[in-house]
Amino acid sequence: MEILVATAIGFMTAAGVYLTLRKRTFAVVLGMTMLSYATNLFLFSTGRLVIDRPPVLNNAALGYTDPLPQA
Repeated sequence: MEILVATAIGFMTAAGVYLTLRKRTFAVVLGMTMLSYATNLFLFSTGRLVIDRPPVLNNAALGYTDPLPQA
């Protein structure tokens, strides 16, 4: 799963840089949008890919995930 997310972030970054270097305005806007999505995905993936875990400590929960990327 981590390799899939890492390659998706890499492709989005490469496409965003390519589109940002184009001369047309719409391509630049689309490239900046893709770069911002890639940055957000990178920040969320630094908090580990955890499913069905609360972001805060709870006595009833078996574990928790890092709440910083969600902030």
